Amino acid sequence: MGAKNERETVSEKIVKGIESFNGFRAPEARAELLTMDGKEILVRFYGHMCFTCGTFDYFEDLLYEIKDLGLELRLKKWWRDEENGYLVVYEIL
Repeated sequence: MGAKNERETVSEKIVKGIESFNGFRAPEARAELLTMDGKEILVRFYGHMCFTCGTFDYFEDLLYEIKDLGLELRLKKWWRDEENGYLVVYEIL
């Protein structure tokens, strides 16, 4: 039961971090949690930031939002999706 409660806490931190990110950066940049599988999460980024330089900075900004909530992530990989956004995989440390 402890592992389940810990997992929920991790999920809550990720959701809160994404909400905080969106609160400060929308509408230029928005993040959406797509999946959480084991030690990885998949986040979709979209908005005008996808057409500017410095796009990678937004991916890192989400790391810091979640770190402020006590959870460490590592940026693992990213790629452009078919809808002019980016898909980003983070590893939960």
